[in-house]
Formats: sequence, structure tokens, C-alpha cells
Amino acid sequence: MNKVLIAIVLGILAGVFHTAYAQKLMGLVVEKNEKGVDEPLAGANVFWLGTTTGTTTGANGIFMIDRVAGQQKLVISYVGYKPDTLDVTNQTSVKVYLVSDQVLQEITVKGWRPTSGLDQARNINTVIMSEKELFKAACCNLSESFETNPSVDVAFTDAITGTRQIQMLGLAGPNTMISIENMPGVRGLASSQGIQFIPGTWINSIQVTKGVGSVVNGYESIAGQINVELKKPEESEKFYLNGYVNQSARTELNLNYTAHTGAKWATTFLLHGSARPMEMDSNDDSFLDFPKGSQINFINRWVYNNNKGLLGQIGIKALLDDKLGGQTGYDAAHDKFTTNRYGFEINTNRYEVWGKLGYQFPGTPYKSIGLQVSGNIHNHESYYGFTEHNAEQHSFYSNLIYQSIIGNTAHKFKTGVSFMYDDVQDNLFNQVNPVNYNGQVTPGIAFKRIEVVPGVFAEYNYDNLKNFSFIAGIRVDQHNLFGTFFTPRIHARYNLTDLTTIRASAGKGMRVANILAENTGVMVSSRQFVFTGLQTNNGYGFKPDVAWNYGVNLSQDFTIDYRSGTLTVDYFFTDFQNQAVLDYDFSARQARFFGLTGKSFSHSLQVQVDYELFRRFDLRMAYRWLDVQTDYTEARLARPLISRHRAFVNLAYETKNNWKFDYTVQWLGPQRIPDTSENLPEYQASTQSADYFLMNAQVTKDFDDRWSVYLGVENLNNFTLSNPIIAANQPFSPYFDSSLVWGPIFGRMAYAGFRYRIK
Repeated sequence: MNKVLIAIVLGILAGVFHTAYAQKLMGLVVEKNEKGVDEPLAGANVFWLGTTTGTTTGANGIFMIDRVAGQQKLVISYVGYKPDTLDVTNQTSVKVYLVSDQVLQEITVKGWRPTSGLDQARNINTVIMSEKELFKAACCNLSESFETNPSVDVAFTDAITGTRQIQMLGLAGPNTMISIENMPGVRGLASSQGIQFIPGTWINSIQVTKGVGSVVNGYESIAGQINVELKKPEESEKFYLNGYVNQSARTELNLNYTAHTGAKWATTFLLHGSARPMEMDSNDDSFLDFPKGSQINFINRWVYNNNKGLLGQIGIKALLDDKLGGQTGYDAAHDKFTTNRYGFEINTNRYEVWGKLGYQFPGTPYKSIGLQVSGNIHNHESYYGFTEHNAEQHSFYSNLIYQSIIGNTAHKFKTGVSFMYDDVQDNLFNQVNPVNYNGQVTPGIAFKRIEVVPGVFAEYNYDNLKNFSFIAGIRVDQHNLFGTFFTPRIHARYNLTDLTTIRASAGKGMRVANILAENTGVMVSSRQFVFTGLQTNNGYGFKPDVAWNYGVNLSQDFTIDYRSGTLTVDYFFTDFQNQAVLDYDFSARQARFFGLTGKSFSHSLQVQVDYELFRRFDLRMAYRWLDVQTDYTEARLARPLISRHRAFVNLAYETKNNWKFDYTVQWLGPQRIPDTSENLPEYQASTQSADYFLMNAQVTKDFDDRWSVYLGVENLNNFTLSNPIIAANQPFSPYFDSSLVWGPIFGRMAYAGFRYRIK
């Protein structure tokens, strides 16, 4: 496989190296005629201040110009007109109005950039979601931040606990590395609940990378990486207050506070509190649509900058999260571990500390060294009916990174060493429905492992500043339980034309699956845990998941009626070499885990268009096709509960008087449902779901630069599953199963909120 990959990479490089390409800026130069109508100016001069890099506008007034590293001043001049100088940062397009030098009036520069889009400056295929994108929806936490992003799916793991899990490229959330400011974030025991522990008001931006990421960040990225940038003192408001409530009485209050305590020190406090005190059973199946509960979440970060190249920070975080649910009227004091009523509890305590220290060498801005350090304690106590799951994890991470150049800034490199430590104790117990571990039936089993993983990495970045760049990286990690991890990755970017960019990536990823924490849905059912086809004596009995991922992305900038847009098409293929597989089809009474012996793969194709229909009115359309298959115990089957087809439309409009209207509609195609034919007829489910639409809408009013209020509705068309729980009337029978969820559990949900900020 390594030889095949090297051959493919060399072939790509040989074909494109001589025609490589740089990032372009597109613009339109016009004037206002006597009737106030825009007219293009042909032959206007456009150049970067202090350089010889320049161009002229065409007959339609449009120009394309190469970006020059470190240069942001763009000069536009035309004979008989007053010249203008623009400050260009990360815009992809600009519109410039020139006026006659005989008339003195204001020059207006208008540029368009979507609130979420492909970062054209990066070699790696990365979509940036800004804070404005998050404001388009309720966005109470990270799991609810992707309603307007067609690349990431968020689905419920079951119909009882309210747990959400993301999907990328048709693969379950743990295959995606979720990092916080490029340090480990949601992993291990936090893999199921963790994305609900990051409030939306704490998020400054989200970077979504499809396919393998940089080797600098570790070896665990298989389907992609989601990196969350939190609010920092240098970019956060002095004071921010947000309140939220919905019709089910879910309430939240968020407070952010930033203070500069001196010339070199600053601090930010982030506080989140939420509660869901009310029972709600909209489909009258006797089970709550979502659990009651509460959460307290807190971060304090301190930042130091001596303005001479030394930058440091340290932060602490504490989380207390409690959930209680099941049947209506469930009282843990009287009903726990009885057949009176079915209930569950999930109590999570998590404490974290992290620090960063970086130094940029004077006079050489390309040369720096940085250290990242983090540690956490995660305690998880839960029960589901008669099933108990209690676990604890202690983790430590460090990453030392040095970056510089080779000869000149066209050749850059990063290298460093990392260290990962995980101490995990994972206990499962069920006296009524014992665990079957490799043929041995036992009421309880304890999985304990200590992982010690030192690693080294190196990454080379070439950019000719004209038309071609690529990143080649490699890392080697020595795992104390599973041996040596060898992780090669490569990313290339090449501009076919002035408006067309192609990116390609290939590489390897691996991770140690956390079988129990990643499959909460199995807990909330009567299925027996069965572990078979064991591969090792370590961990849960399975070797690490290992996969190769190959991807290509094509982005095309275009202009229609003088308005900019972008078309992106990407395809990714993920090929698993090993995988811990969950088989629902072997038996409706079992959740069968085994080590992959055949094939498991994913094909993902997505087409997306972003376009400004008219001033302040943005359109985003996307279609995605998935083919995800695995060799299960009996046969090769499509992965269950995954839509093969999905279509997406998002409309966003902002008026001149600060009204904002956002509307999102999704169509999800049919999904395969695991076989339940061995159940009694009344407890059998269809083998395929129906297709359905989901609609969300929100209206926001900004009164000034401080106050905003918003009102929205989720699931506007009120689509819900009629019977999301099999045998809901017999929760202690062998047929009870809430894990086969393929659509919304609760219907139309209205919400309202406010934002107040002091900058």
C-alpha cells in the first residue's frame, strides 16, 4: 500500500509541478454614470504597492491578480480618475468604485465573502465557519453548530438519551479528530457526550478539514478534523451576555468577560449554565423526548505577551453535567434498578488544564518554537435500566513544534516531538443481560488500559508563490500496547486557471476505539454486548482502527451579473485496513463487536455552490452522495442509518436596517435499517426508512452594536418518527431497542434569545 501511495503521489507531482499556481484576488472596477448605474472601467491599472506585480482590468472591468506574501496594499488607478488604495486582508473578491479626479466624493469599496467557505489561502482542504455563521442558528453547543454546514451531519445516537454524534464522509464521529485550538479536545470517554460540552458562545470560529489533516496535530484523523477556536482576550468582547429559552423550557445563560490587567497580561472568563427541568413526551410513547438535566461549564484563560516575540497562555476548565431521563414520572429514588419504570442517568465531571508557550525569533518572523501542554480528568457514571457503565480517564498531552525555512520562504518546515498518555478504566455491568466476551458470559467486565505514546514528526511545505504548493508530512509514534504507528500524509494545491484551484490529499490515520463510550445507543436497549473475533489481549480486544484516506477538491470562482460565487466539488475515498465493527444485523438481540476481516470503505462525493444572489442575500446549495459499506458477519452491507443521498439549501438575507433572515432546508434520502425479522411481528421495523425534509428558520434583529434579539423554529415542517423506540410499551423485554433512530424524535421547536455585548 505504501508503494502504491508513493507512486500515485509522484505521478501527481510530476504532472503538475511545472505549472504550479498561487492564490489570486478577483475584483471589479466600476464608476457611477449620471443615472447612478455601475459601468465597468476597462484598462484600469491594478498593482500591489511597492512591487512590480500588477495587471489591468478587462473589457468587463474585472481583474485577477496574484497575491504577494506580506503585502496588503492594493492600488487602483485610471487616467482621469482619482486613484484608490485598498487594504486587502483575506477577501476573495472586491468591488471598487472610482470617481473622476474633478469630482470630490466618497469612494466606496464593496467586497463579498460568505460567512462559511473554503479557505483559499490554505493548501489543506479547510472550510472556515465564522462567528457570523454560528449566529444563523440557535447554536447552543458544538453539536448544534453544523445546521448550516452541508459537510457535517449531526444525528441522535438513540431515542432516549438525547446524545448527538457528528458524521463526516459517512463515518461516525470518533473517526473525526475534534481538537480545541489544535490540541486534543473531544476524544476517549468524551467521544459520545463531548461535543455537547462546548457552548456555542465560546466559539470564535470552526475549521472543518475533510480527509487527513496535518501530522503536526497527531495520527488520529481519519475522516477529517474539526478544530474549534475559542474566544481569546485579543479578539473577544470586553463583556458578552447571551440568554436562550425554547418551548420545552430548556434555558441557557452564557457570560464572557475579558480584562486587560496590564501592558502584557489579559484574561478571559467564559461561563455557561443550562437547565432542562420539564418532562416532554410529544409522541405519547411514555418516554421523554429528551432528558431533564443541568450543566455548569467554566473556563478561565490568561494570556501573556511581552511584545518581543514571547507569547504564553494558561487555562483551566471545569464541567459538571447531569442527565436524568427514561419514562415519564421516573423517580430514581424509588425506580432505579426496578421494573417499576425505565430510567437512566448520566453524570459527568471533567476538569482540564492547558498551557501554551511560543517564541518568535527577532528579525526572522518565519522562525519560531512552541510548546503545547494539556491534561484532564474525565469521570463518567451512568446506568440505563439494569445496565451500568462507569468509567474514568486521566490524560496528558504535550507537543513541541519548531518551524523555520530552508534557504528561503518558499521552503518551510515544521518538526517536533509529542507525547500522549491515557489511563482509562471502563466498567460494564448487567446482571439481567450478561456480557458475552469471546464466548464467556459474565455479568460484568472491566476494561483497563494505560497508553503511553511518544512520537516524532516532520512536515515540509513548498510554495512557489505563483501557482503550486504542497505539504508532505510524516510522523512515527511508538505505542506501548500496539507497537509502531507510521503516519505519512501529503497535500497538494494547484491552480488550473486564474479562477480554478484543485487540491489533493492522501494519507493514513489510526485510532484506538473506545467501544463502550462510542456506542451509547446500545446501552439504551436490551441487546446483549457480544465481543467476538478478538485480535489482541489489550484494550477491548481489538487492534487500532487503521485507514487510508484519499481526496480531491476542485473549487471554481465565478462572477454572474457582477456578483461573486464559488463552486466546489470534492470526492473522498476511505479504505479501512482494520476496524472494530459493530454488527446490528447478526441478531436483533445482540450488539456484536468484532475485528474486521474483510473490507470496510466509504465513498463521498459533494457538490456545493455559494453565491451572492443580490446585495446582502446569500445562497448556499449542496448535494452529497455516500456509499459506505462493511463486511459484516453474514455479508457485505451498507452501513445502517446513513442517508445515501442528501440535498441542502441555506438562504441568508440581511436588510439595511439590521434585520437578518436565515432559512435552511435539507432533504435526506432513505437509510438502511438493521434486520429485526427475528422479533415478534409487532416489534419488527422496516428494512429501509422513508426520505424526509428538515427545515429551520431564524430571524435576528440588531438594534445597535450592542443588542441583538433572535427568534427561530427548528424542524419547521414538524417531521418526527412515529415509533422511534421498538417495544416502548415493554422496556424490560428482550425486544426493547431505542438505537435504530433515523430521523427527528421531537417535532417543531420554537426558541428565542438575546445577545448583549460591549466591545
